[in-house]
Amino acid sequence: MGSNELTIIPAARTVWRIGFRPDPWAWSGWEWSTNGRFPGRWDDLQGNFRTVYAGSSLKACLLEVLAGFRPDPRLAAELDEIVEDDEDHVLHPTVRPGEVPREWLDARTAARAELGGKYCAVTTSETVGTLYPHFVAKALSLGLTDFDAAALRDARPRQLTQAIAAWLYDTTTLDGVTFNSRHGDDLQLWAIFERPGDPPRSPKLGKPQTVELHHSSAAIHEAFQVLGLTWGEN
Repeated sequence: MGSNELTIIPAARTVWRIGFRPDPWAWSGWEWSTNGRFPGRWDDLQGNFRTVYAGSSLKACLLEVLAGFRPDPRLAAELDEIVEDDEDHVLHPTVRPGEVPREWLDARTAARAELGGKYCAVTTSETVGTLYPHFVAKALSLGLTDFDAAALRDARPRQLTQAIAAWLYDTTTLDGVTFNSRHGDDLQLWAIFERPGDPPRSPKLGKPQTVELHHSSAAIHEAFQVLGLTWGEN
């Protein structure tokens, strides 16, 4: 099935990323995979290629990578009922819900680059209609009520989006997918596919540049405000 039945968007803009030093745009090493597969929403279900993620703004990237620290109200309530022994607190310190360990930032940095290439807009009506006959059975088997845009925005059934990534990779020459962040429709994200012969960094990323972040950076403060986070104590 040709890619002309999908909504294809050319990219020609600045994108951002939060990644690991020394090169935040580099493909993740296979040694960090689990059984040859990576866990991202649009990573390959079969583990044949790698994916690097980018956002339309630094805020979009920070919300994505920090959301896992967001406090669970139910867990926070349960922890508040626990009376902790002073000695146990010293010997076995824990990070409370909503706290981000300060060392989290040590190995990471922000980066920007100029993104090129063509990407499938996965939640448009045209794309959903094209993908529907191929993936509705998969969606239902994963406990979803239907195969629709809501299913593609759902971060939980990753086998579905990973299967779609593998299908797009095999049946088109597209450079990846683009979609709106679950944290807001004003935040656009990209998943860039690794293609055979690609160097350590995707050739679709031009003029890469790192941008240092600090614990007091305004961008981090804004993301913390949205997610209800604070830095943990040393």
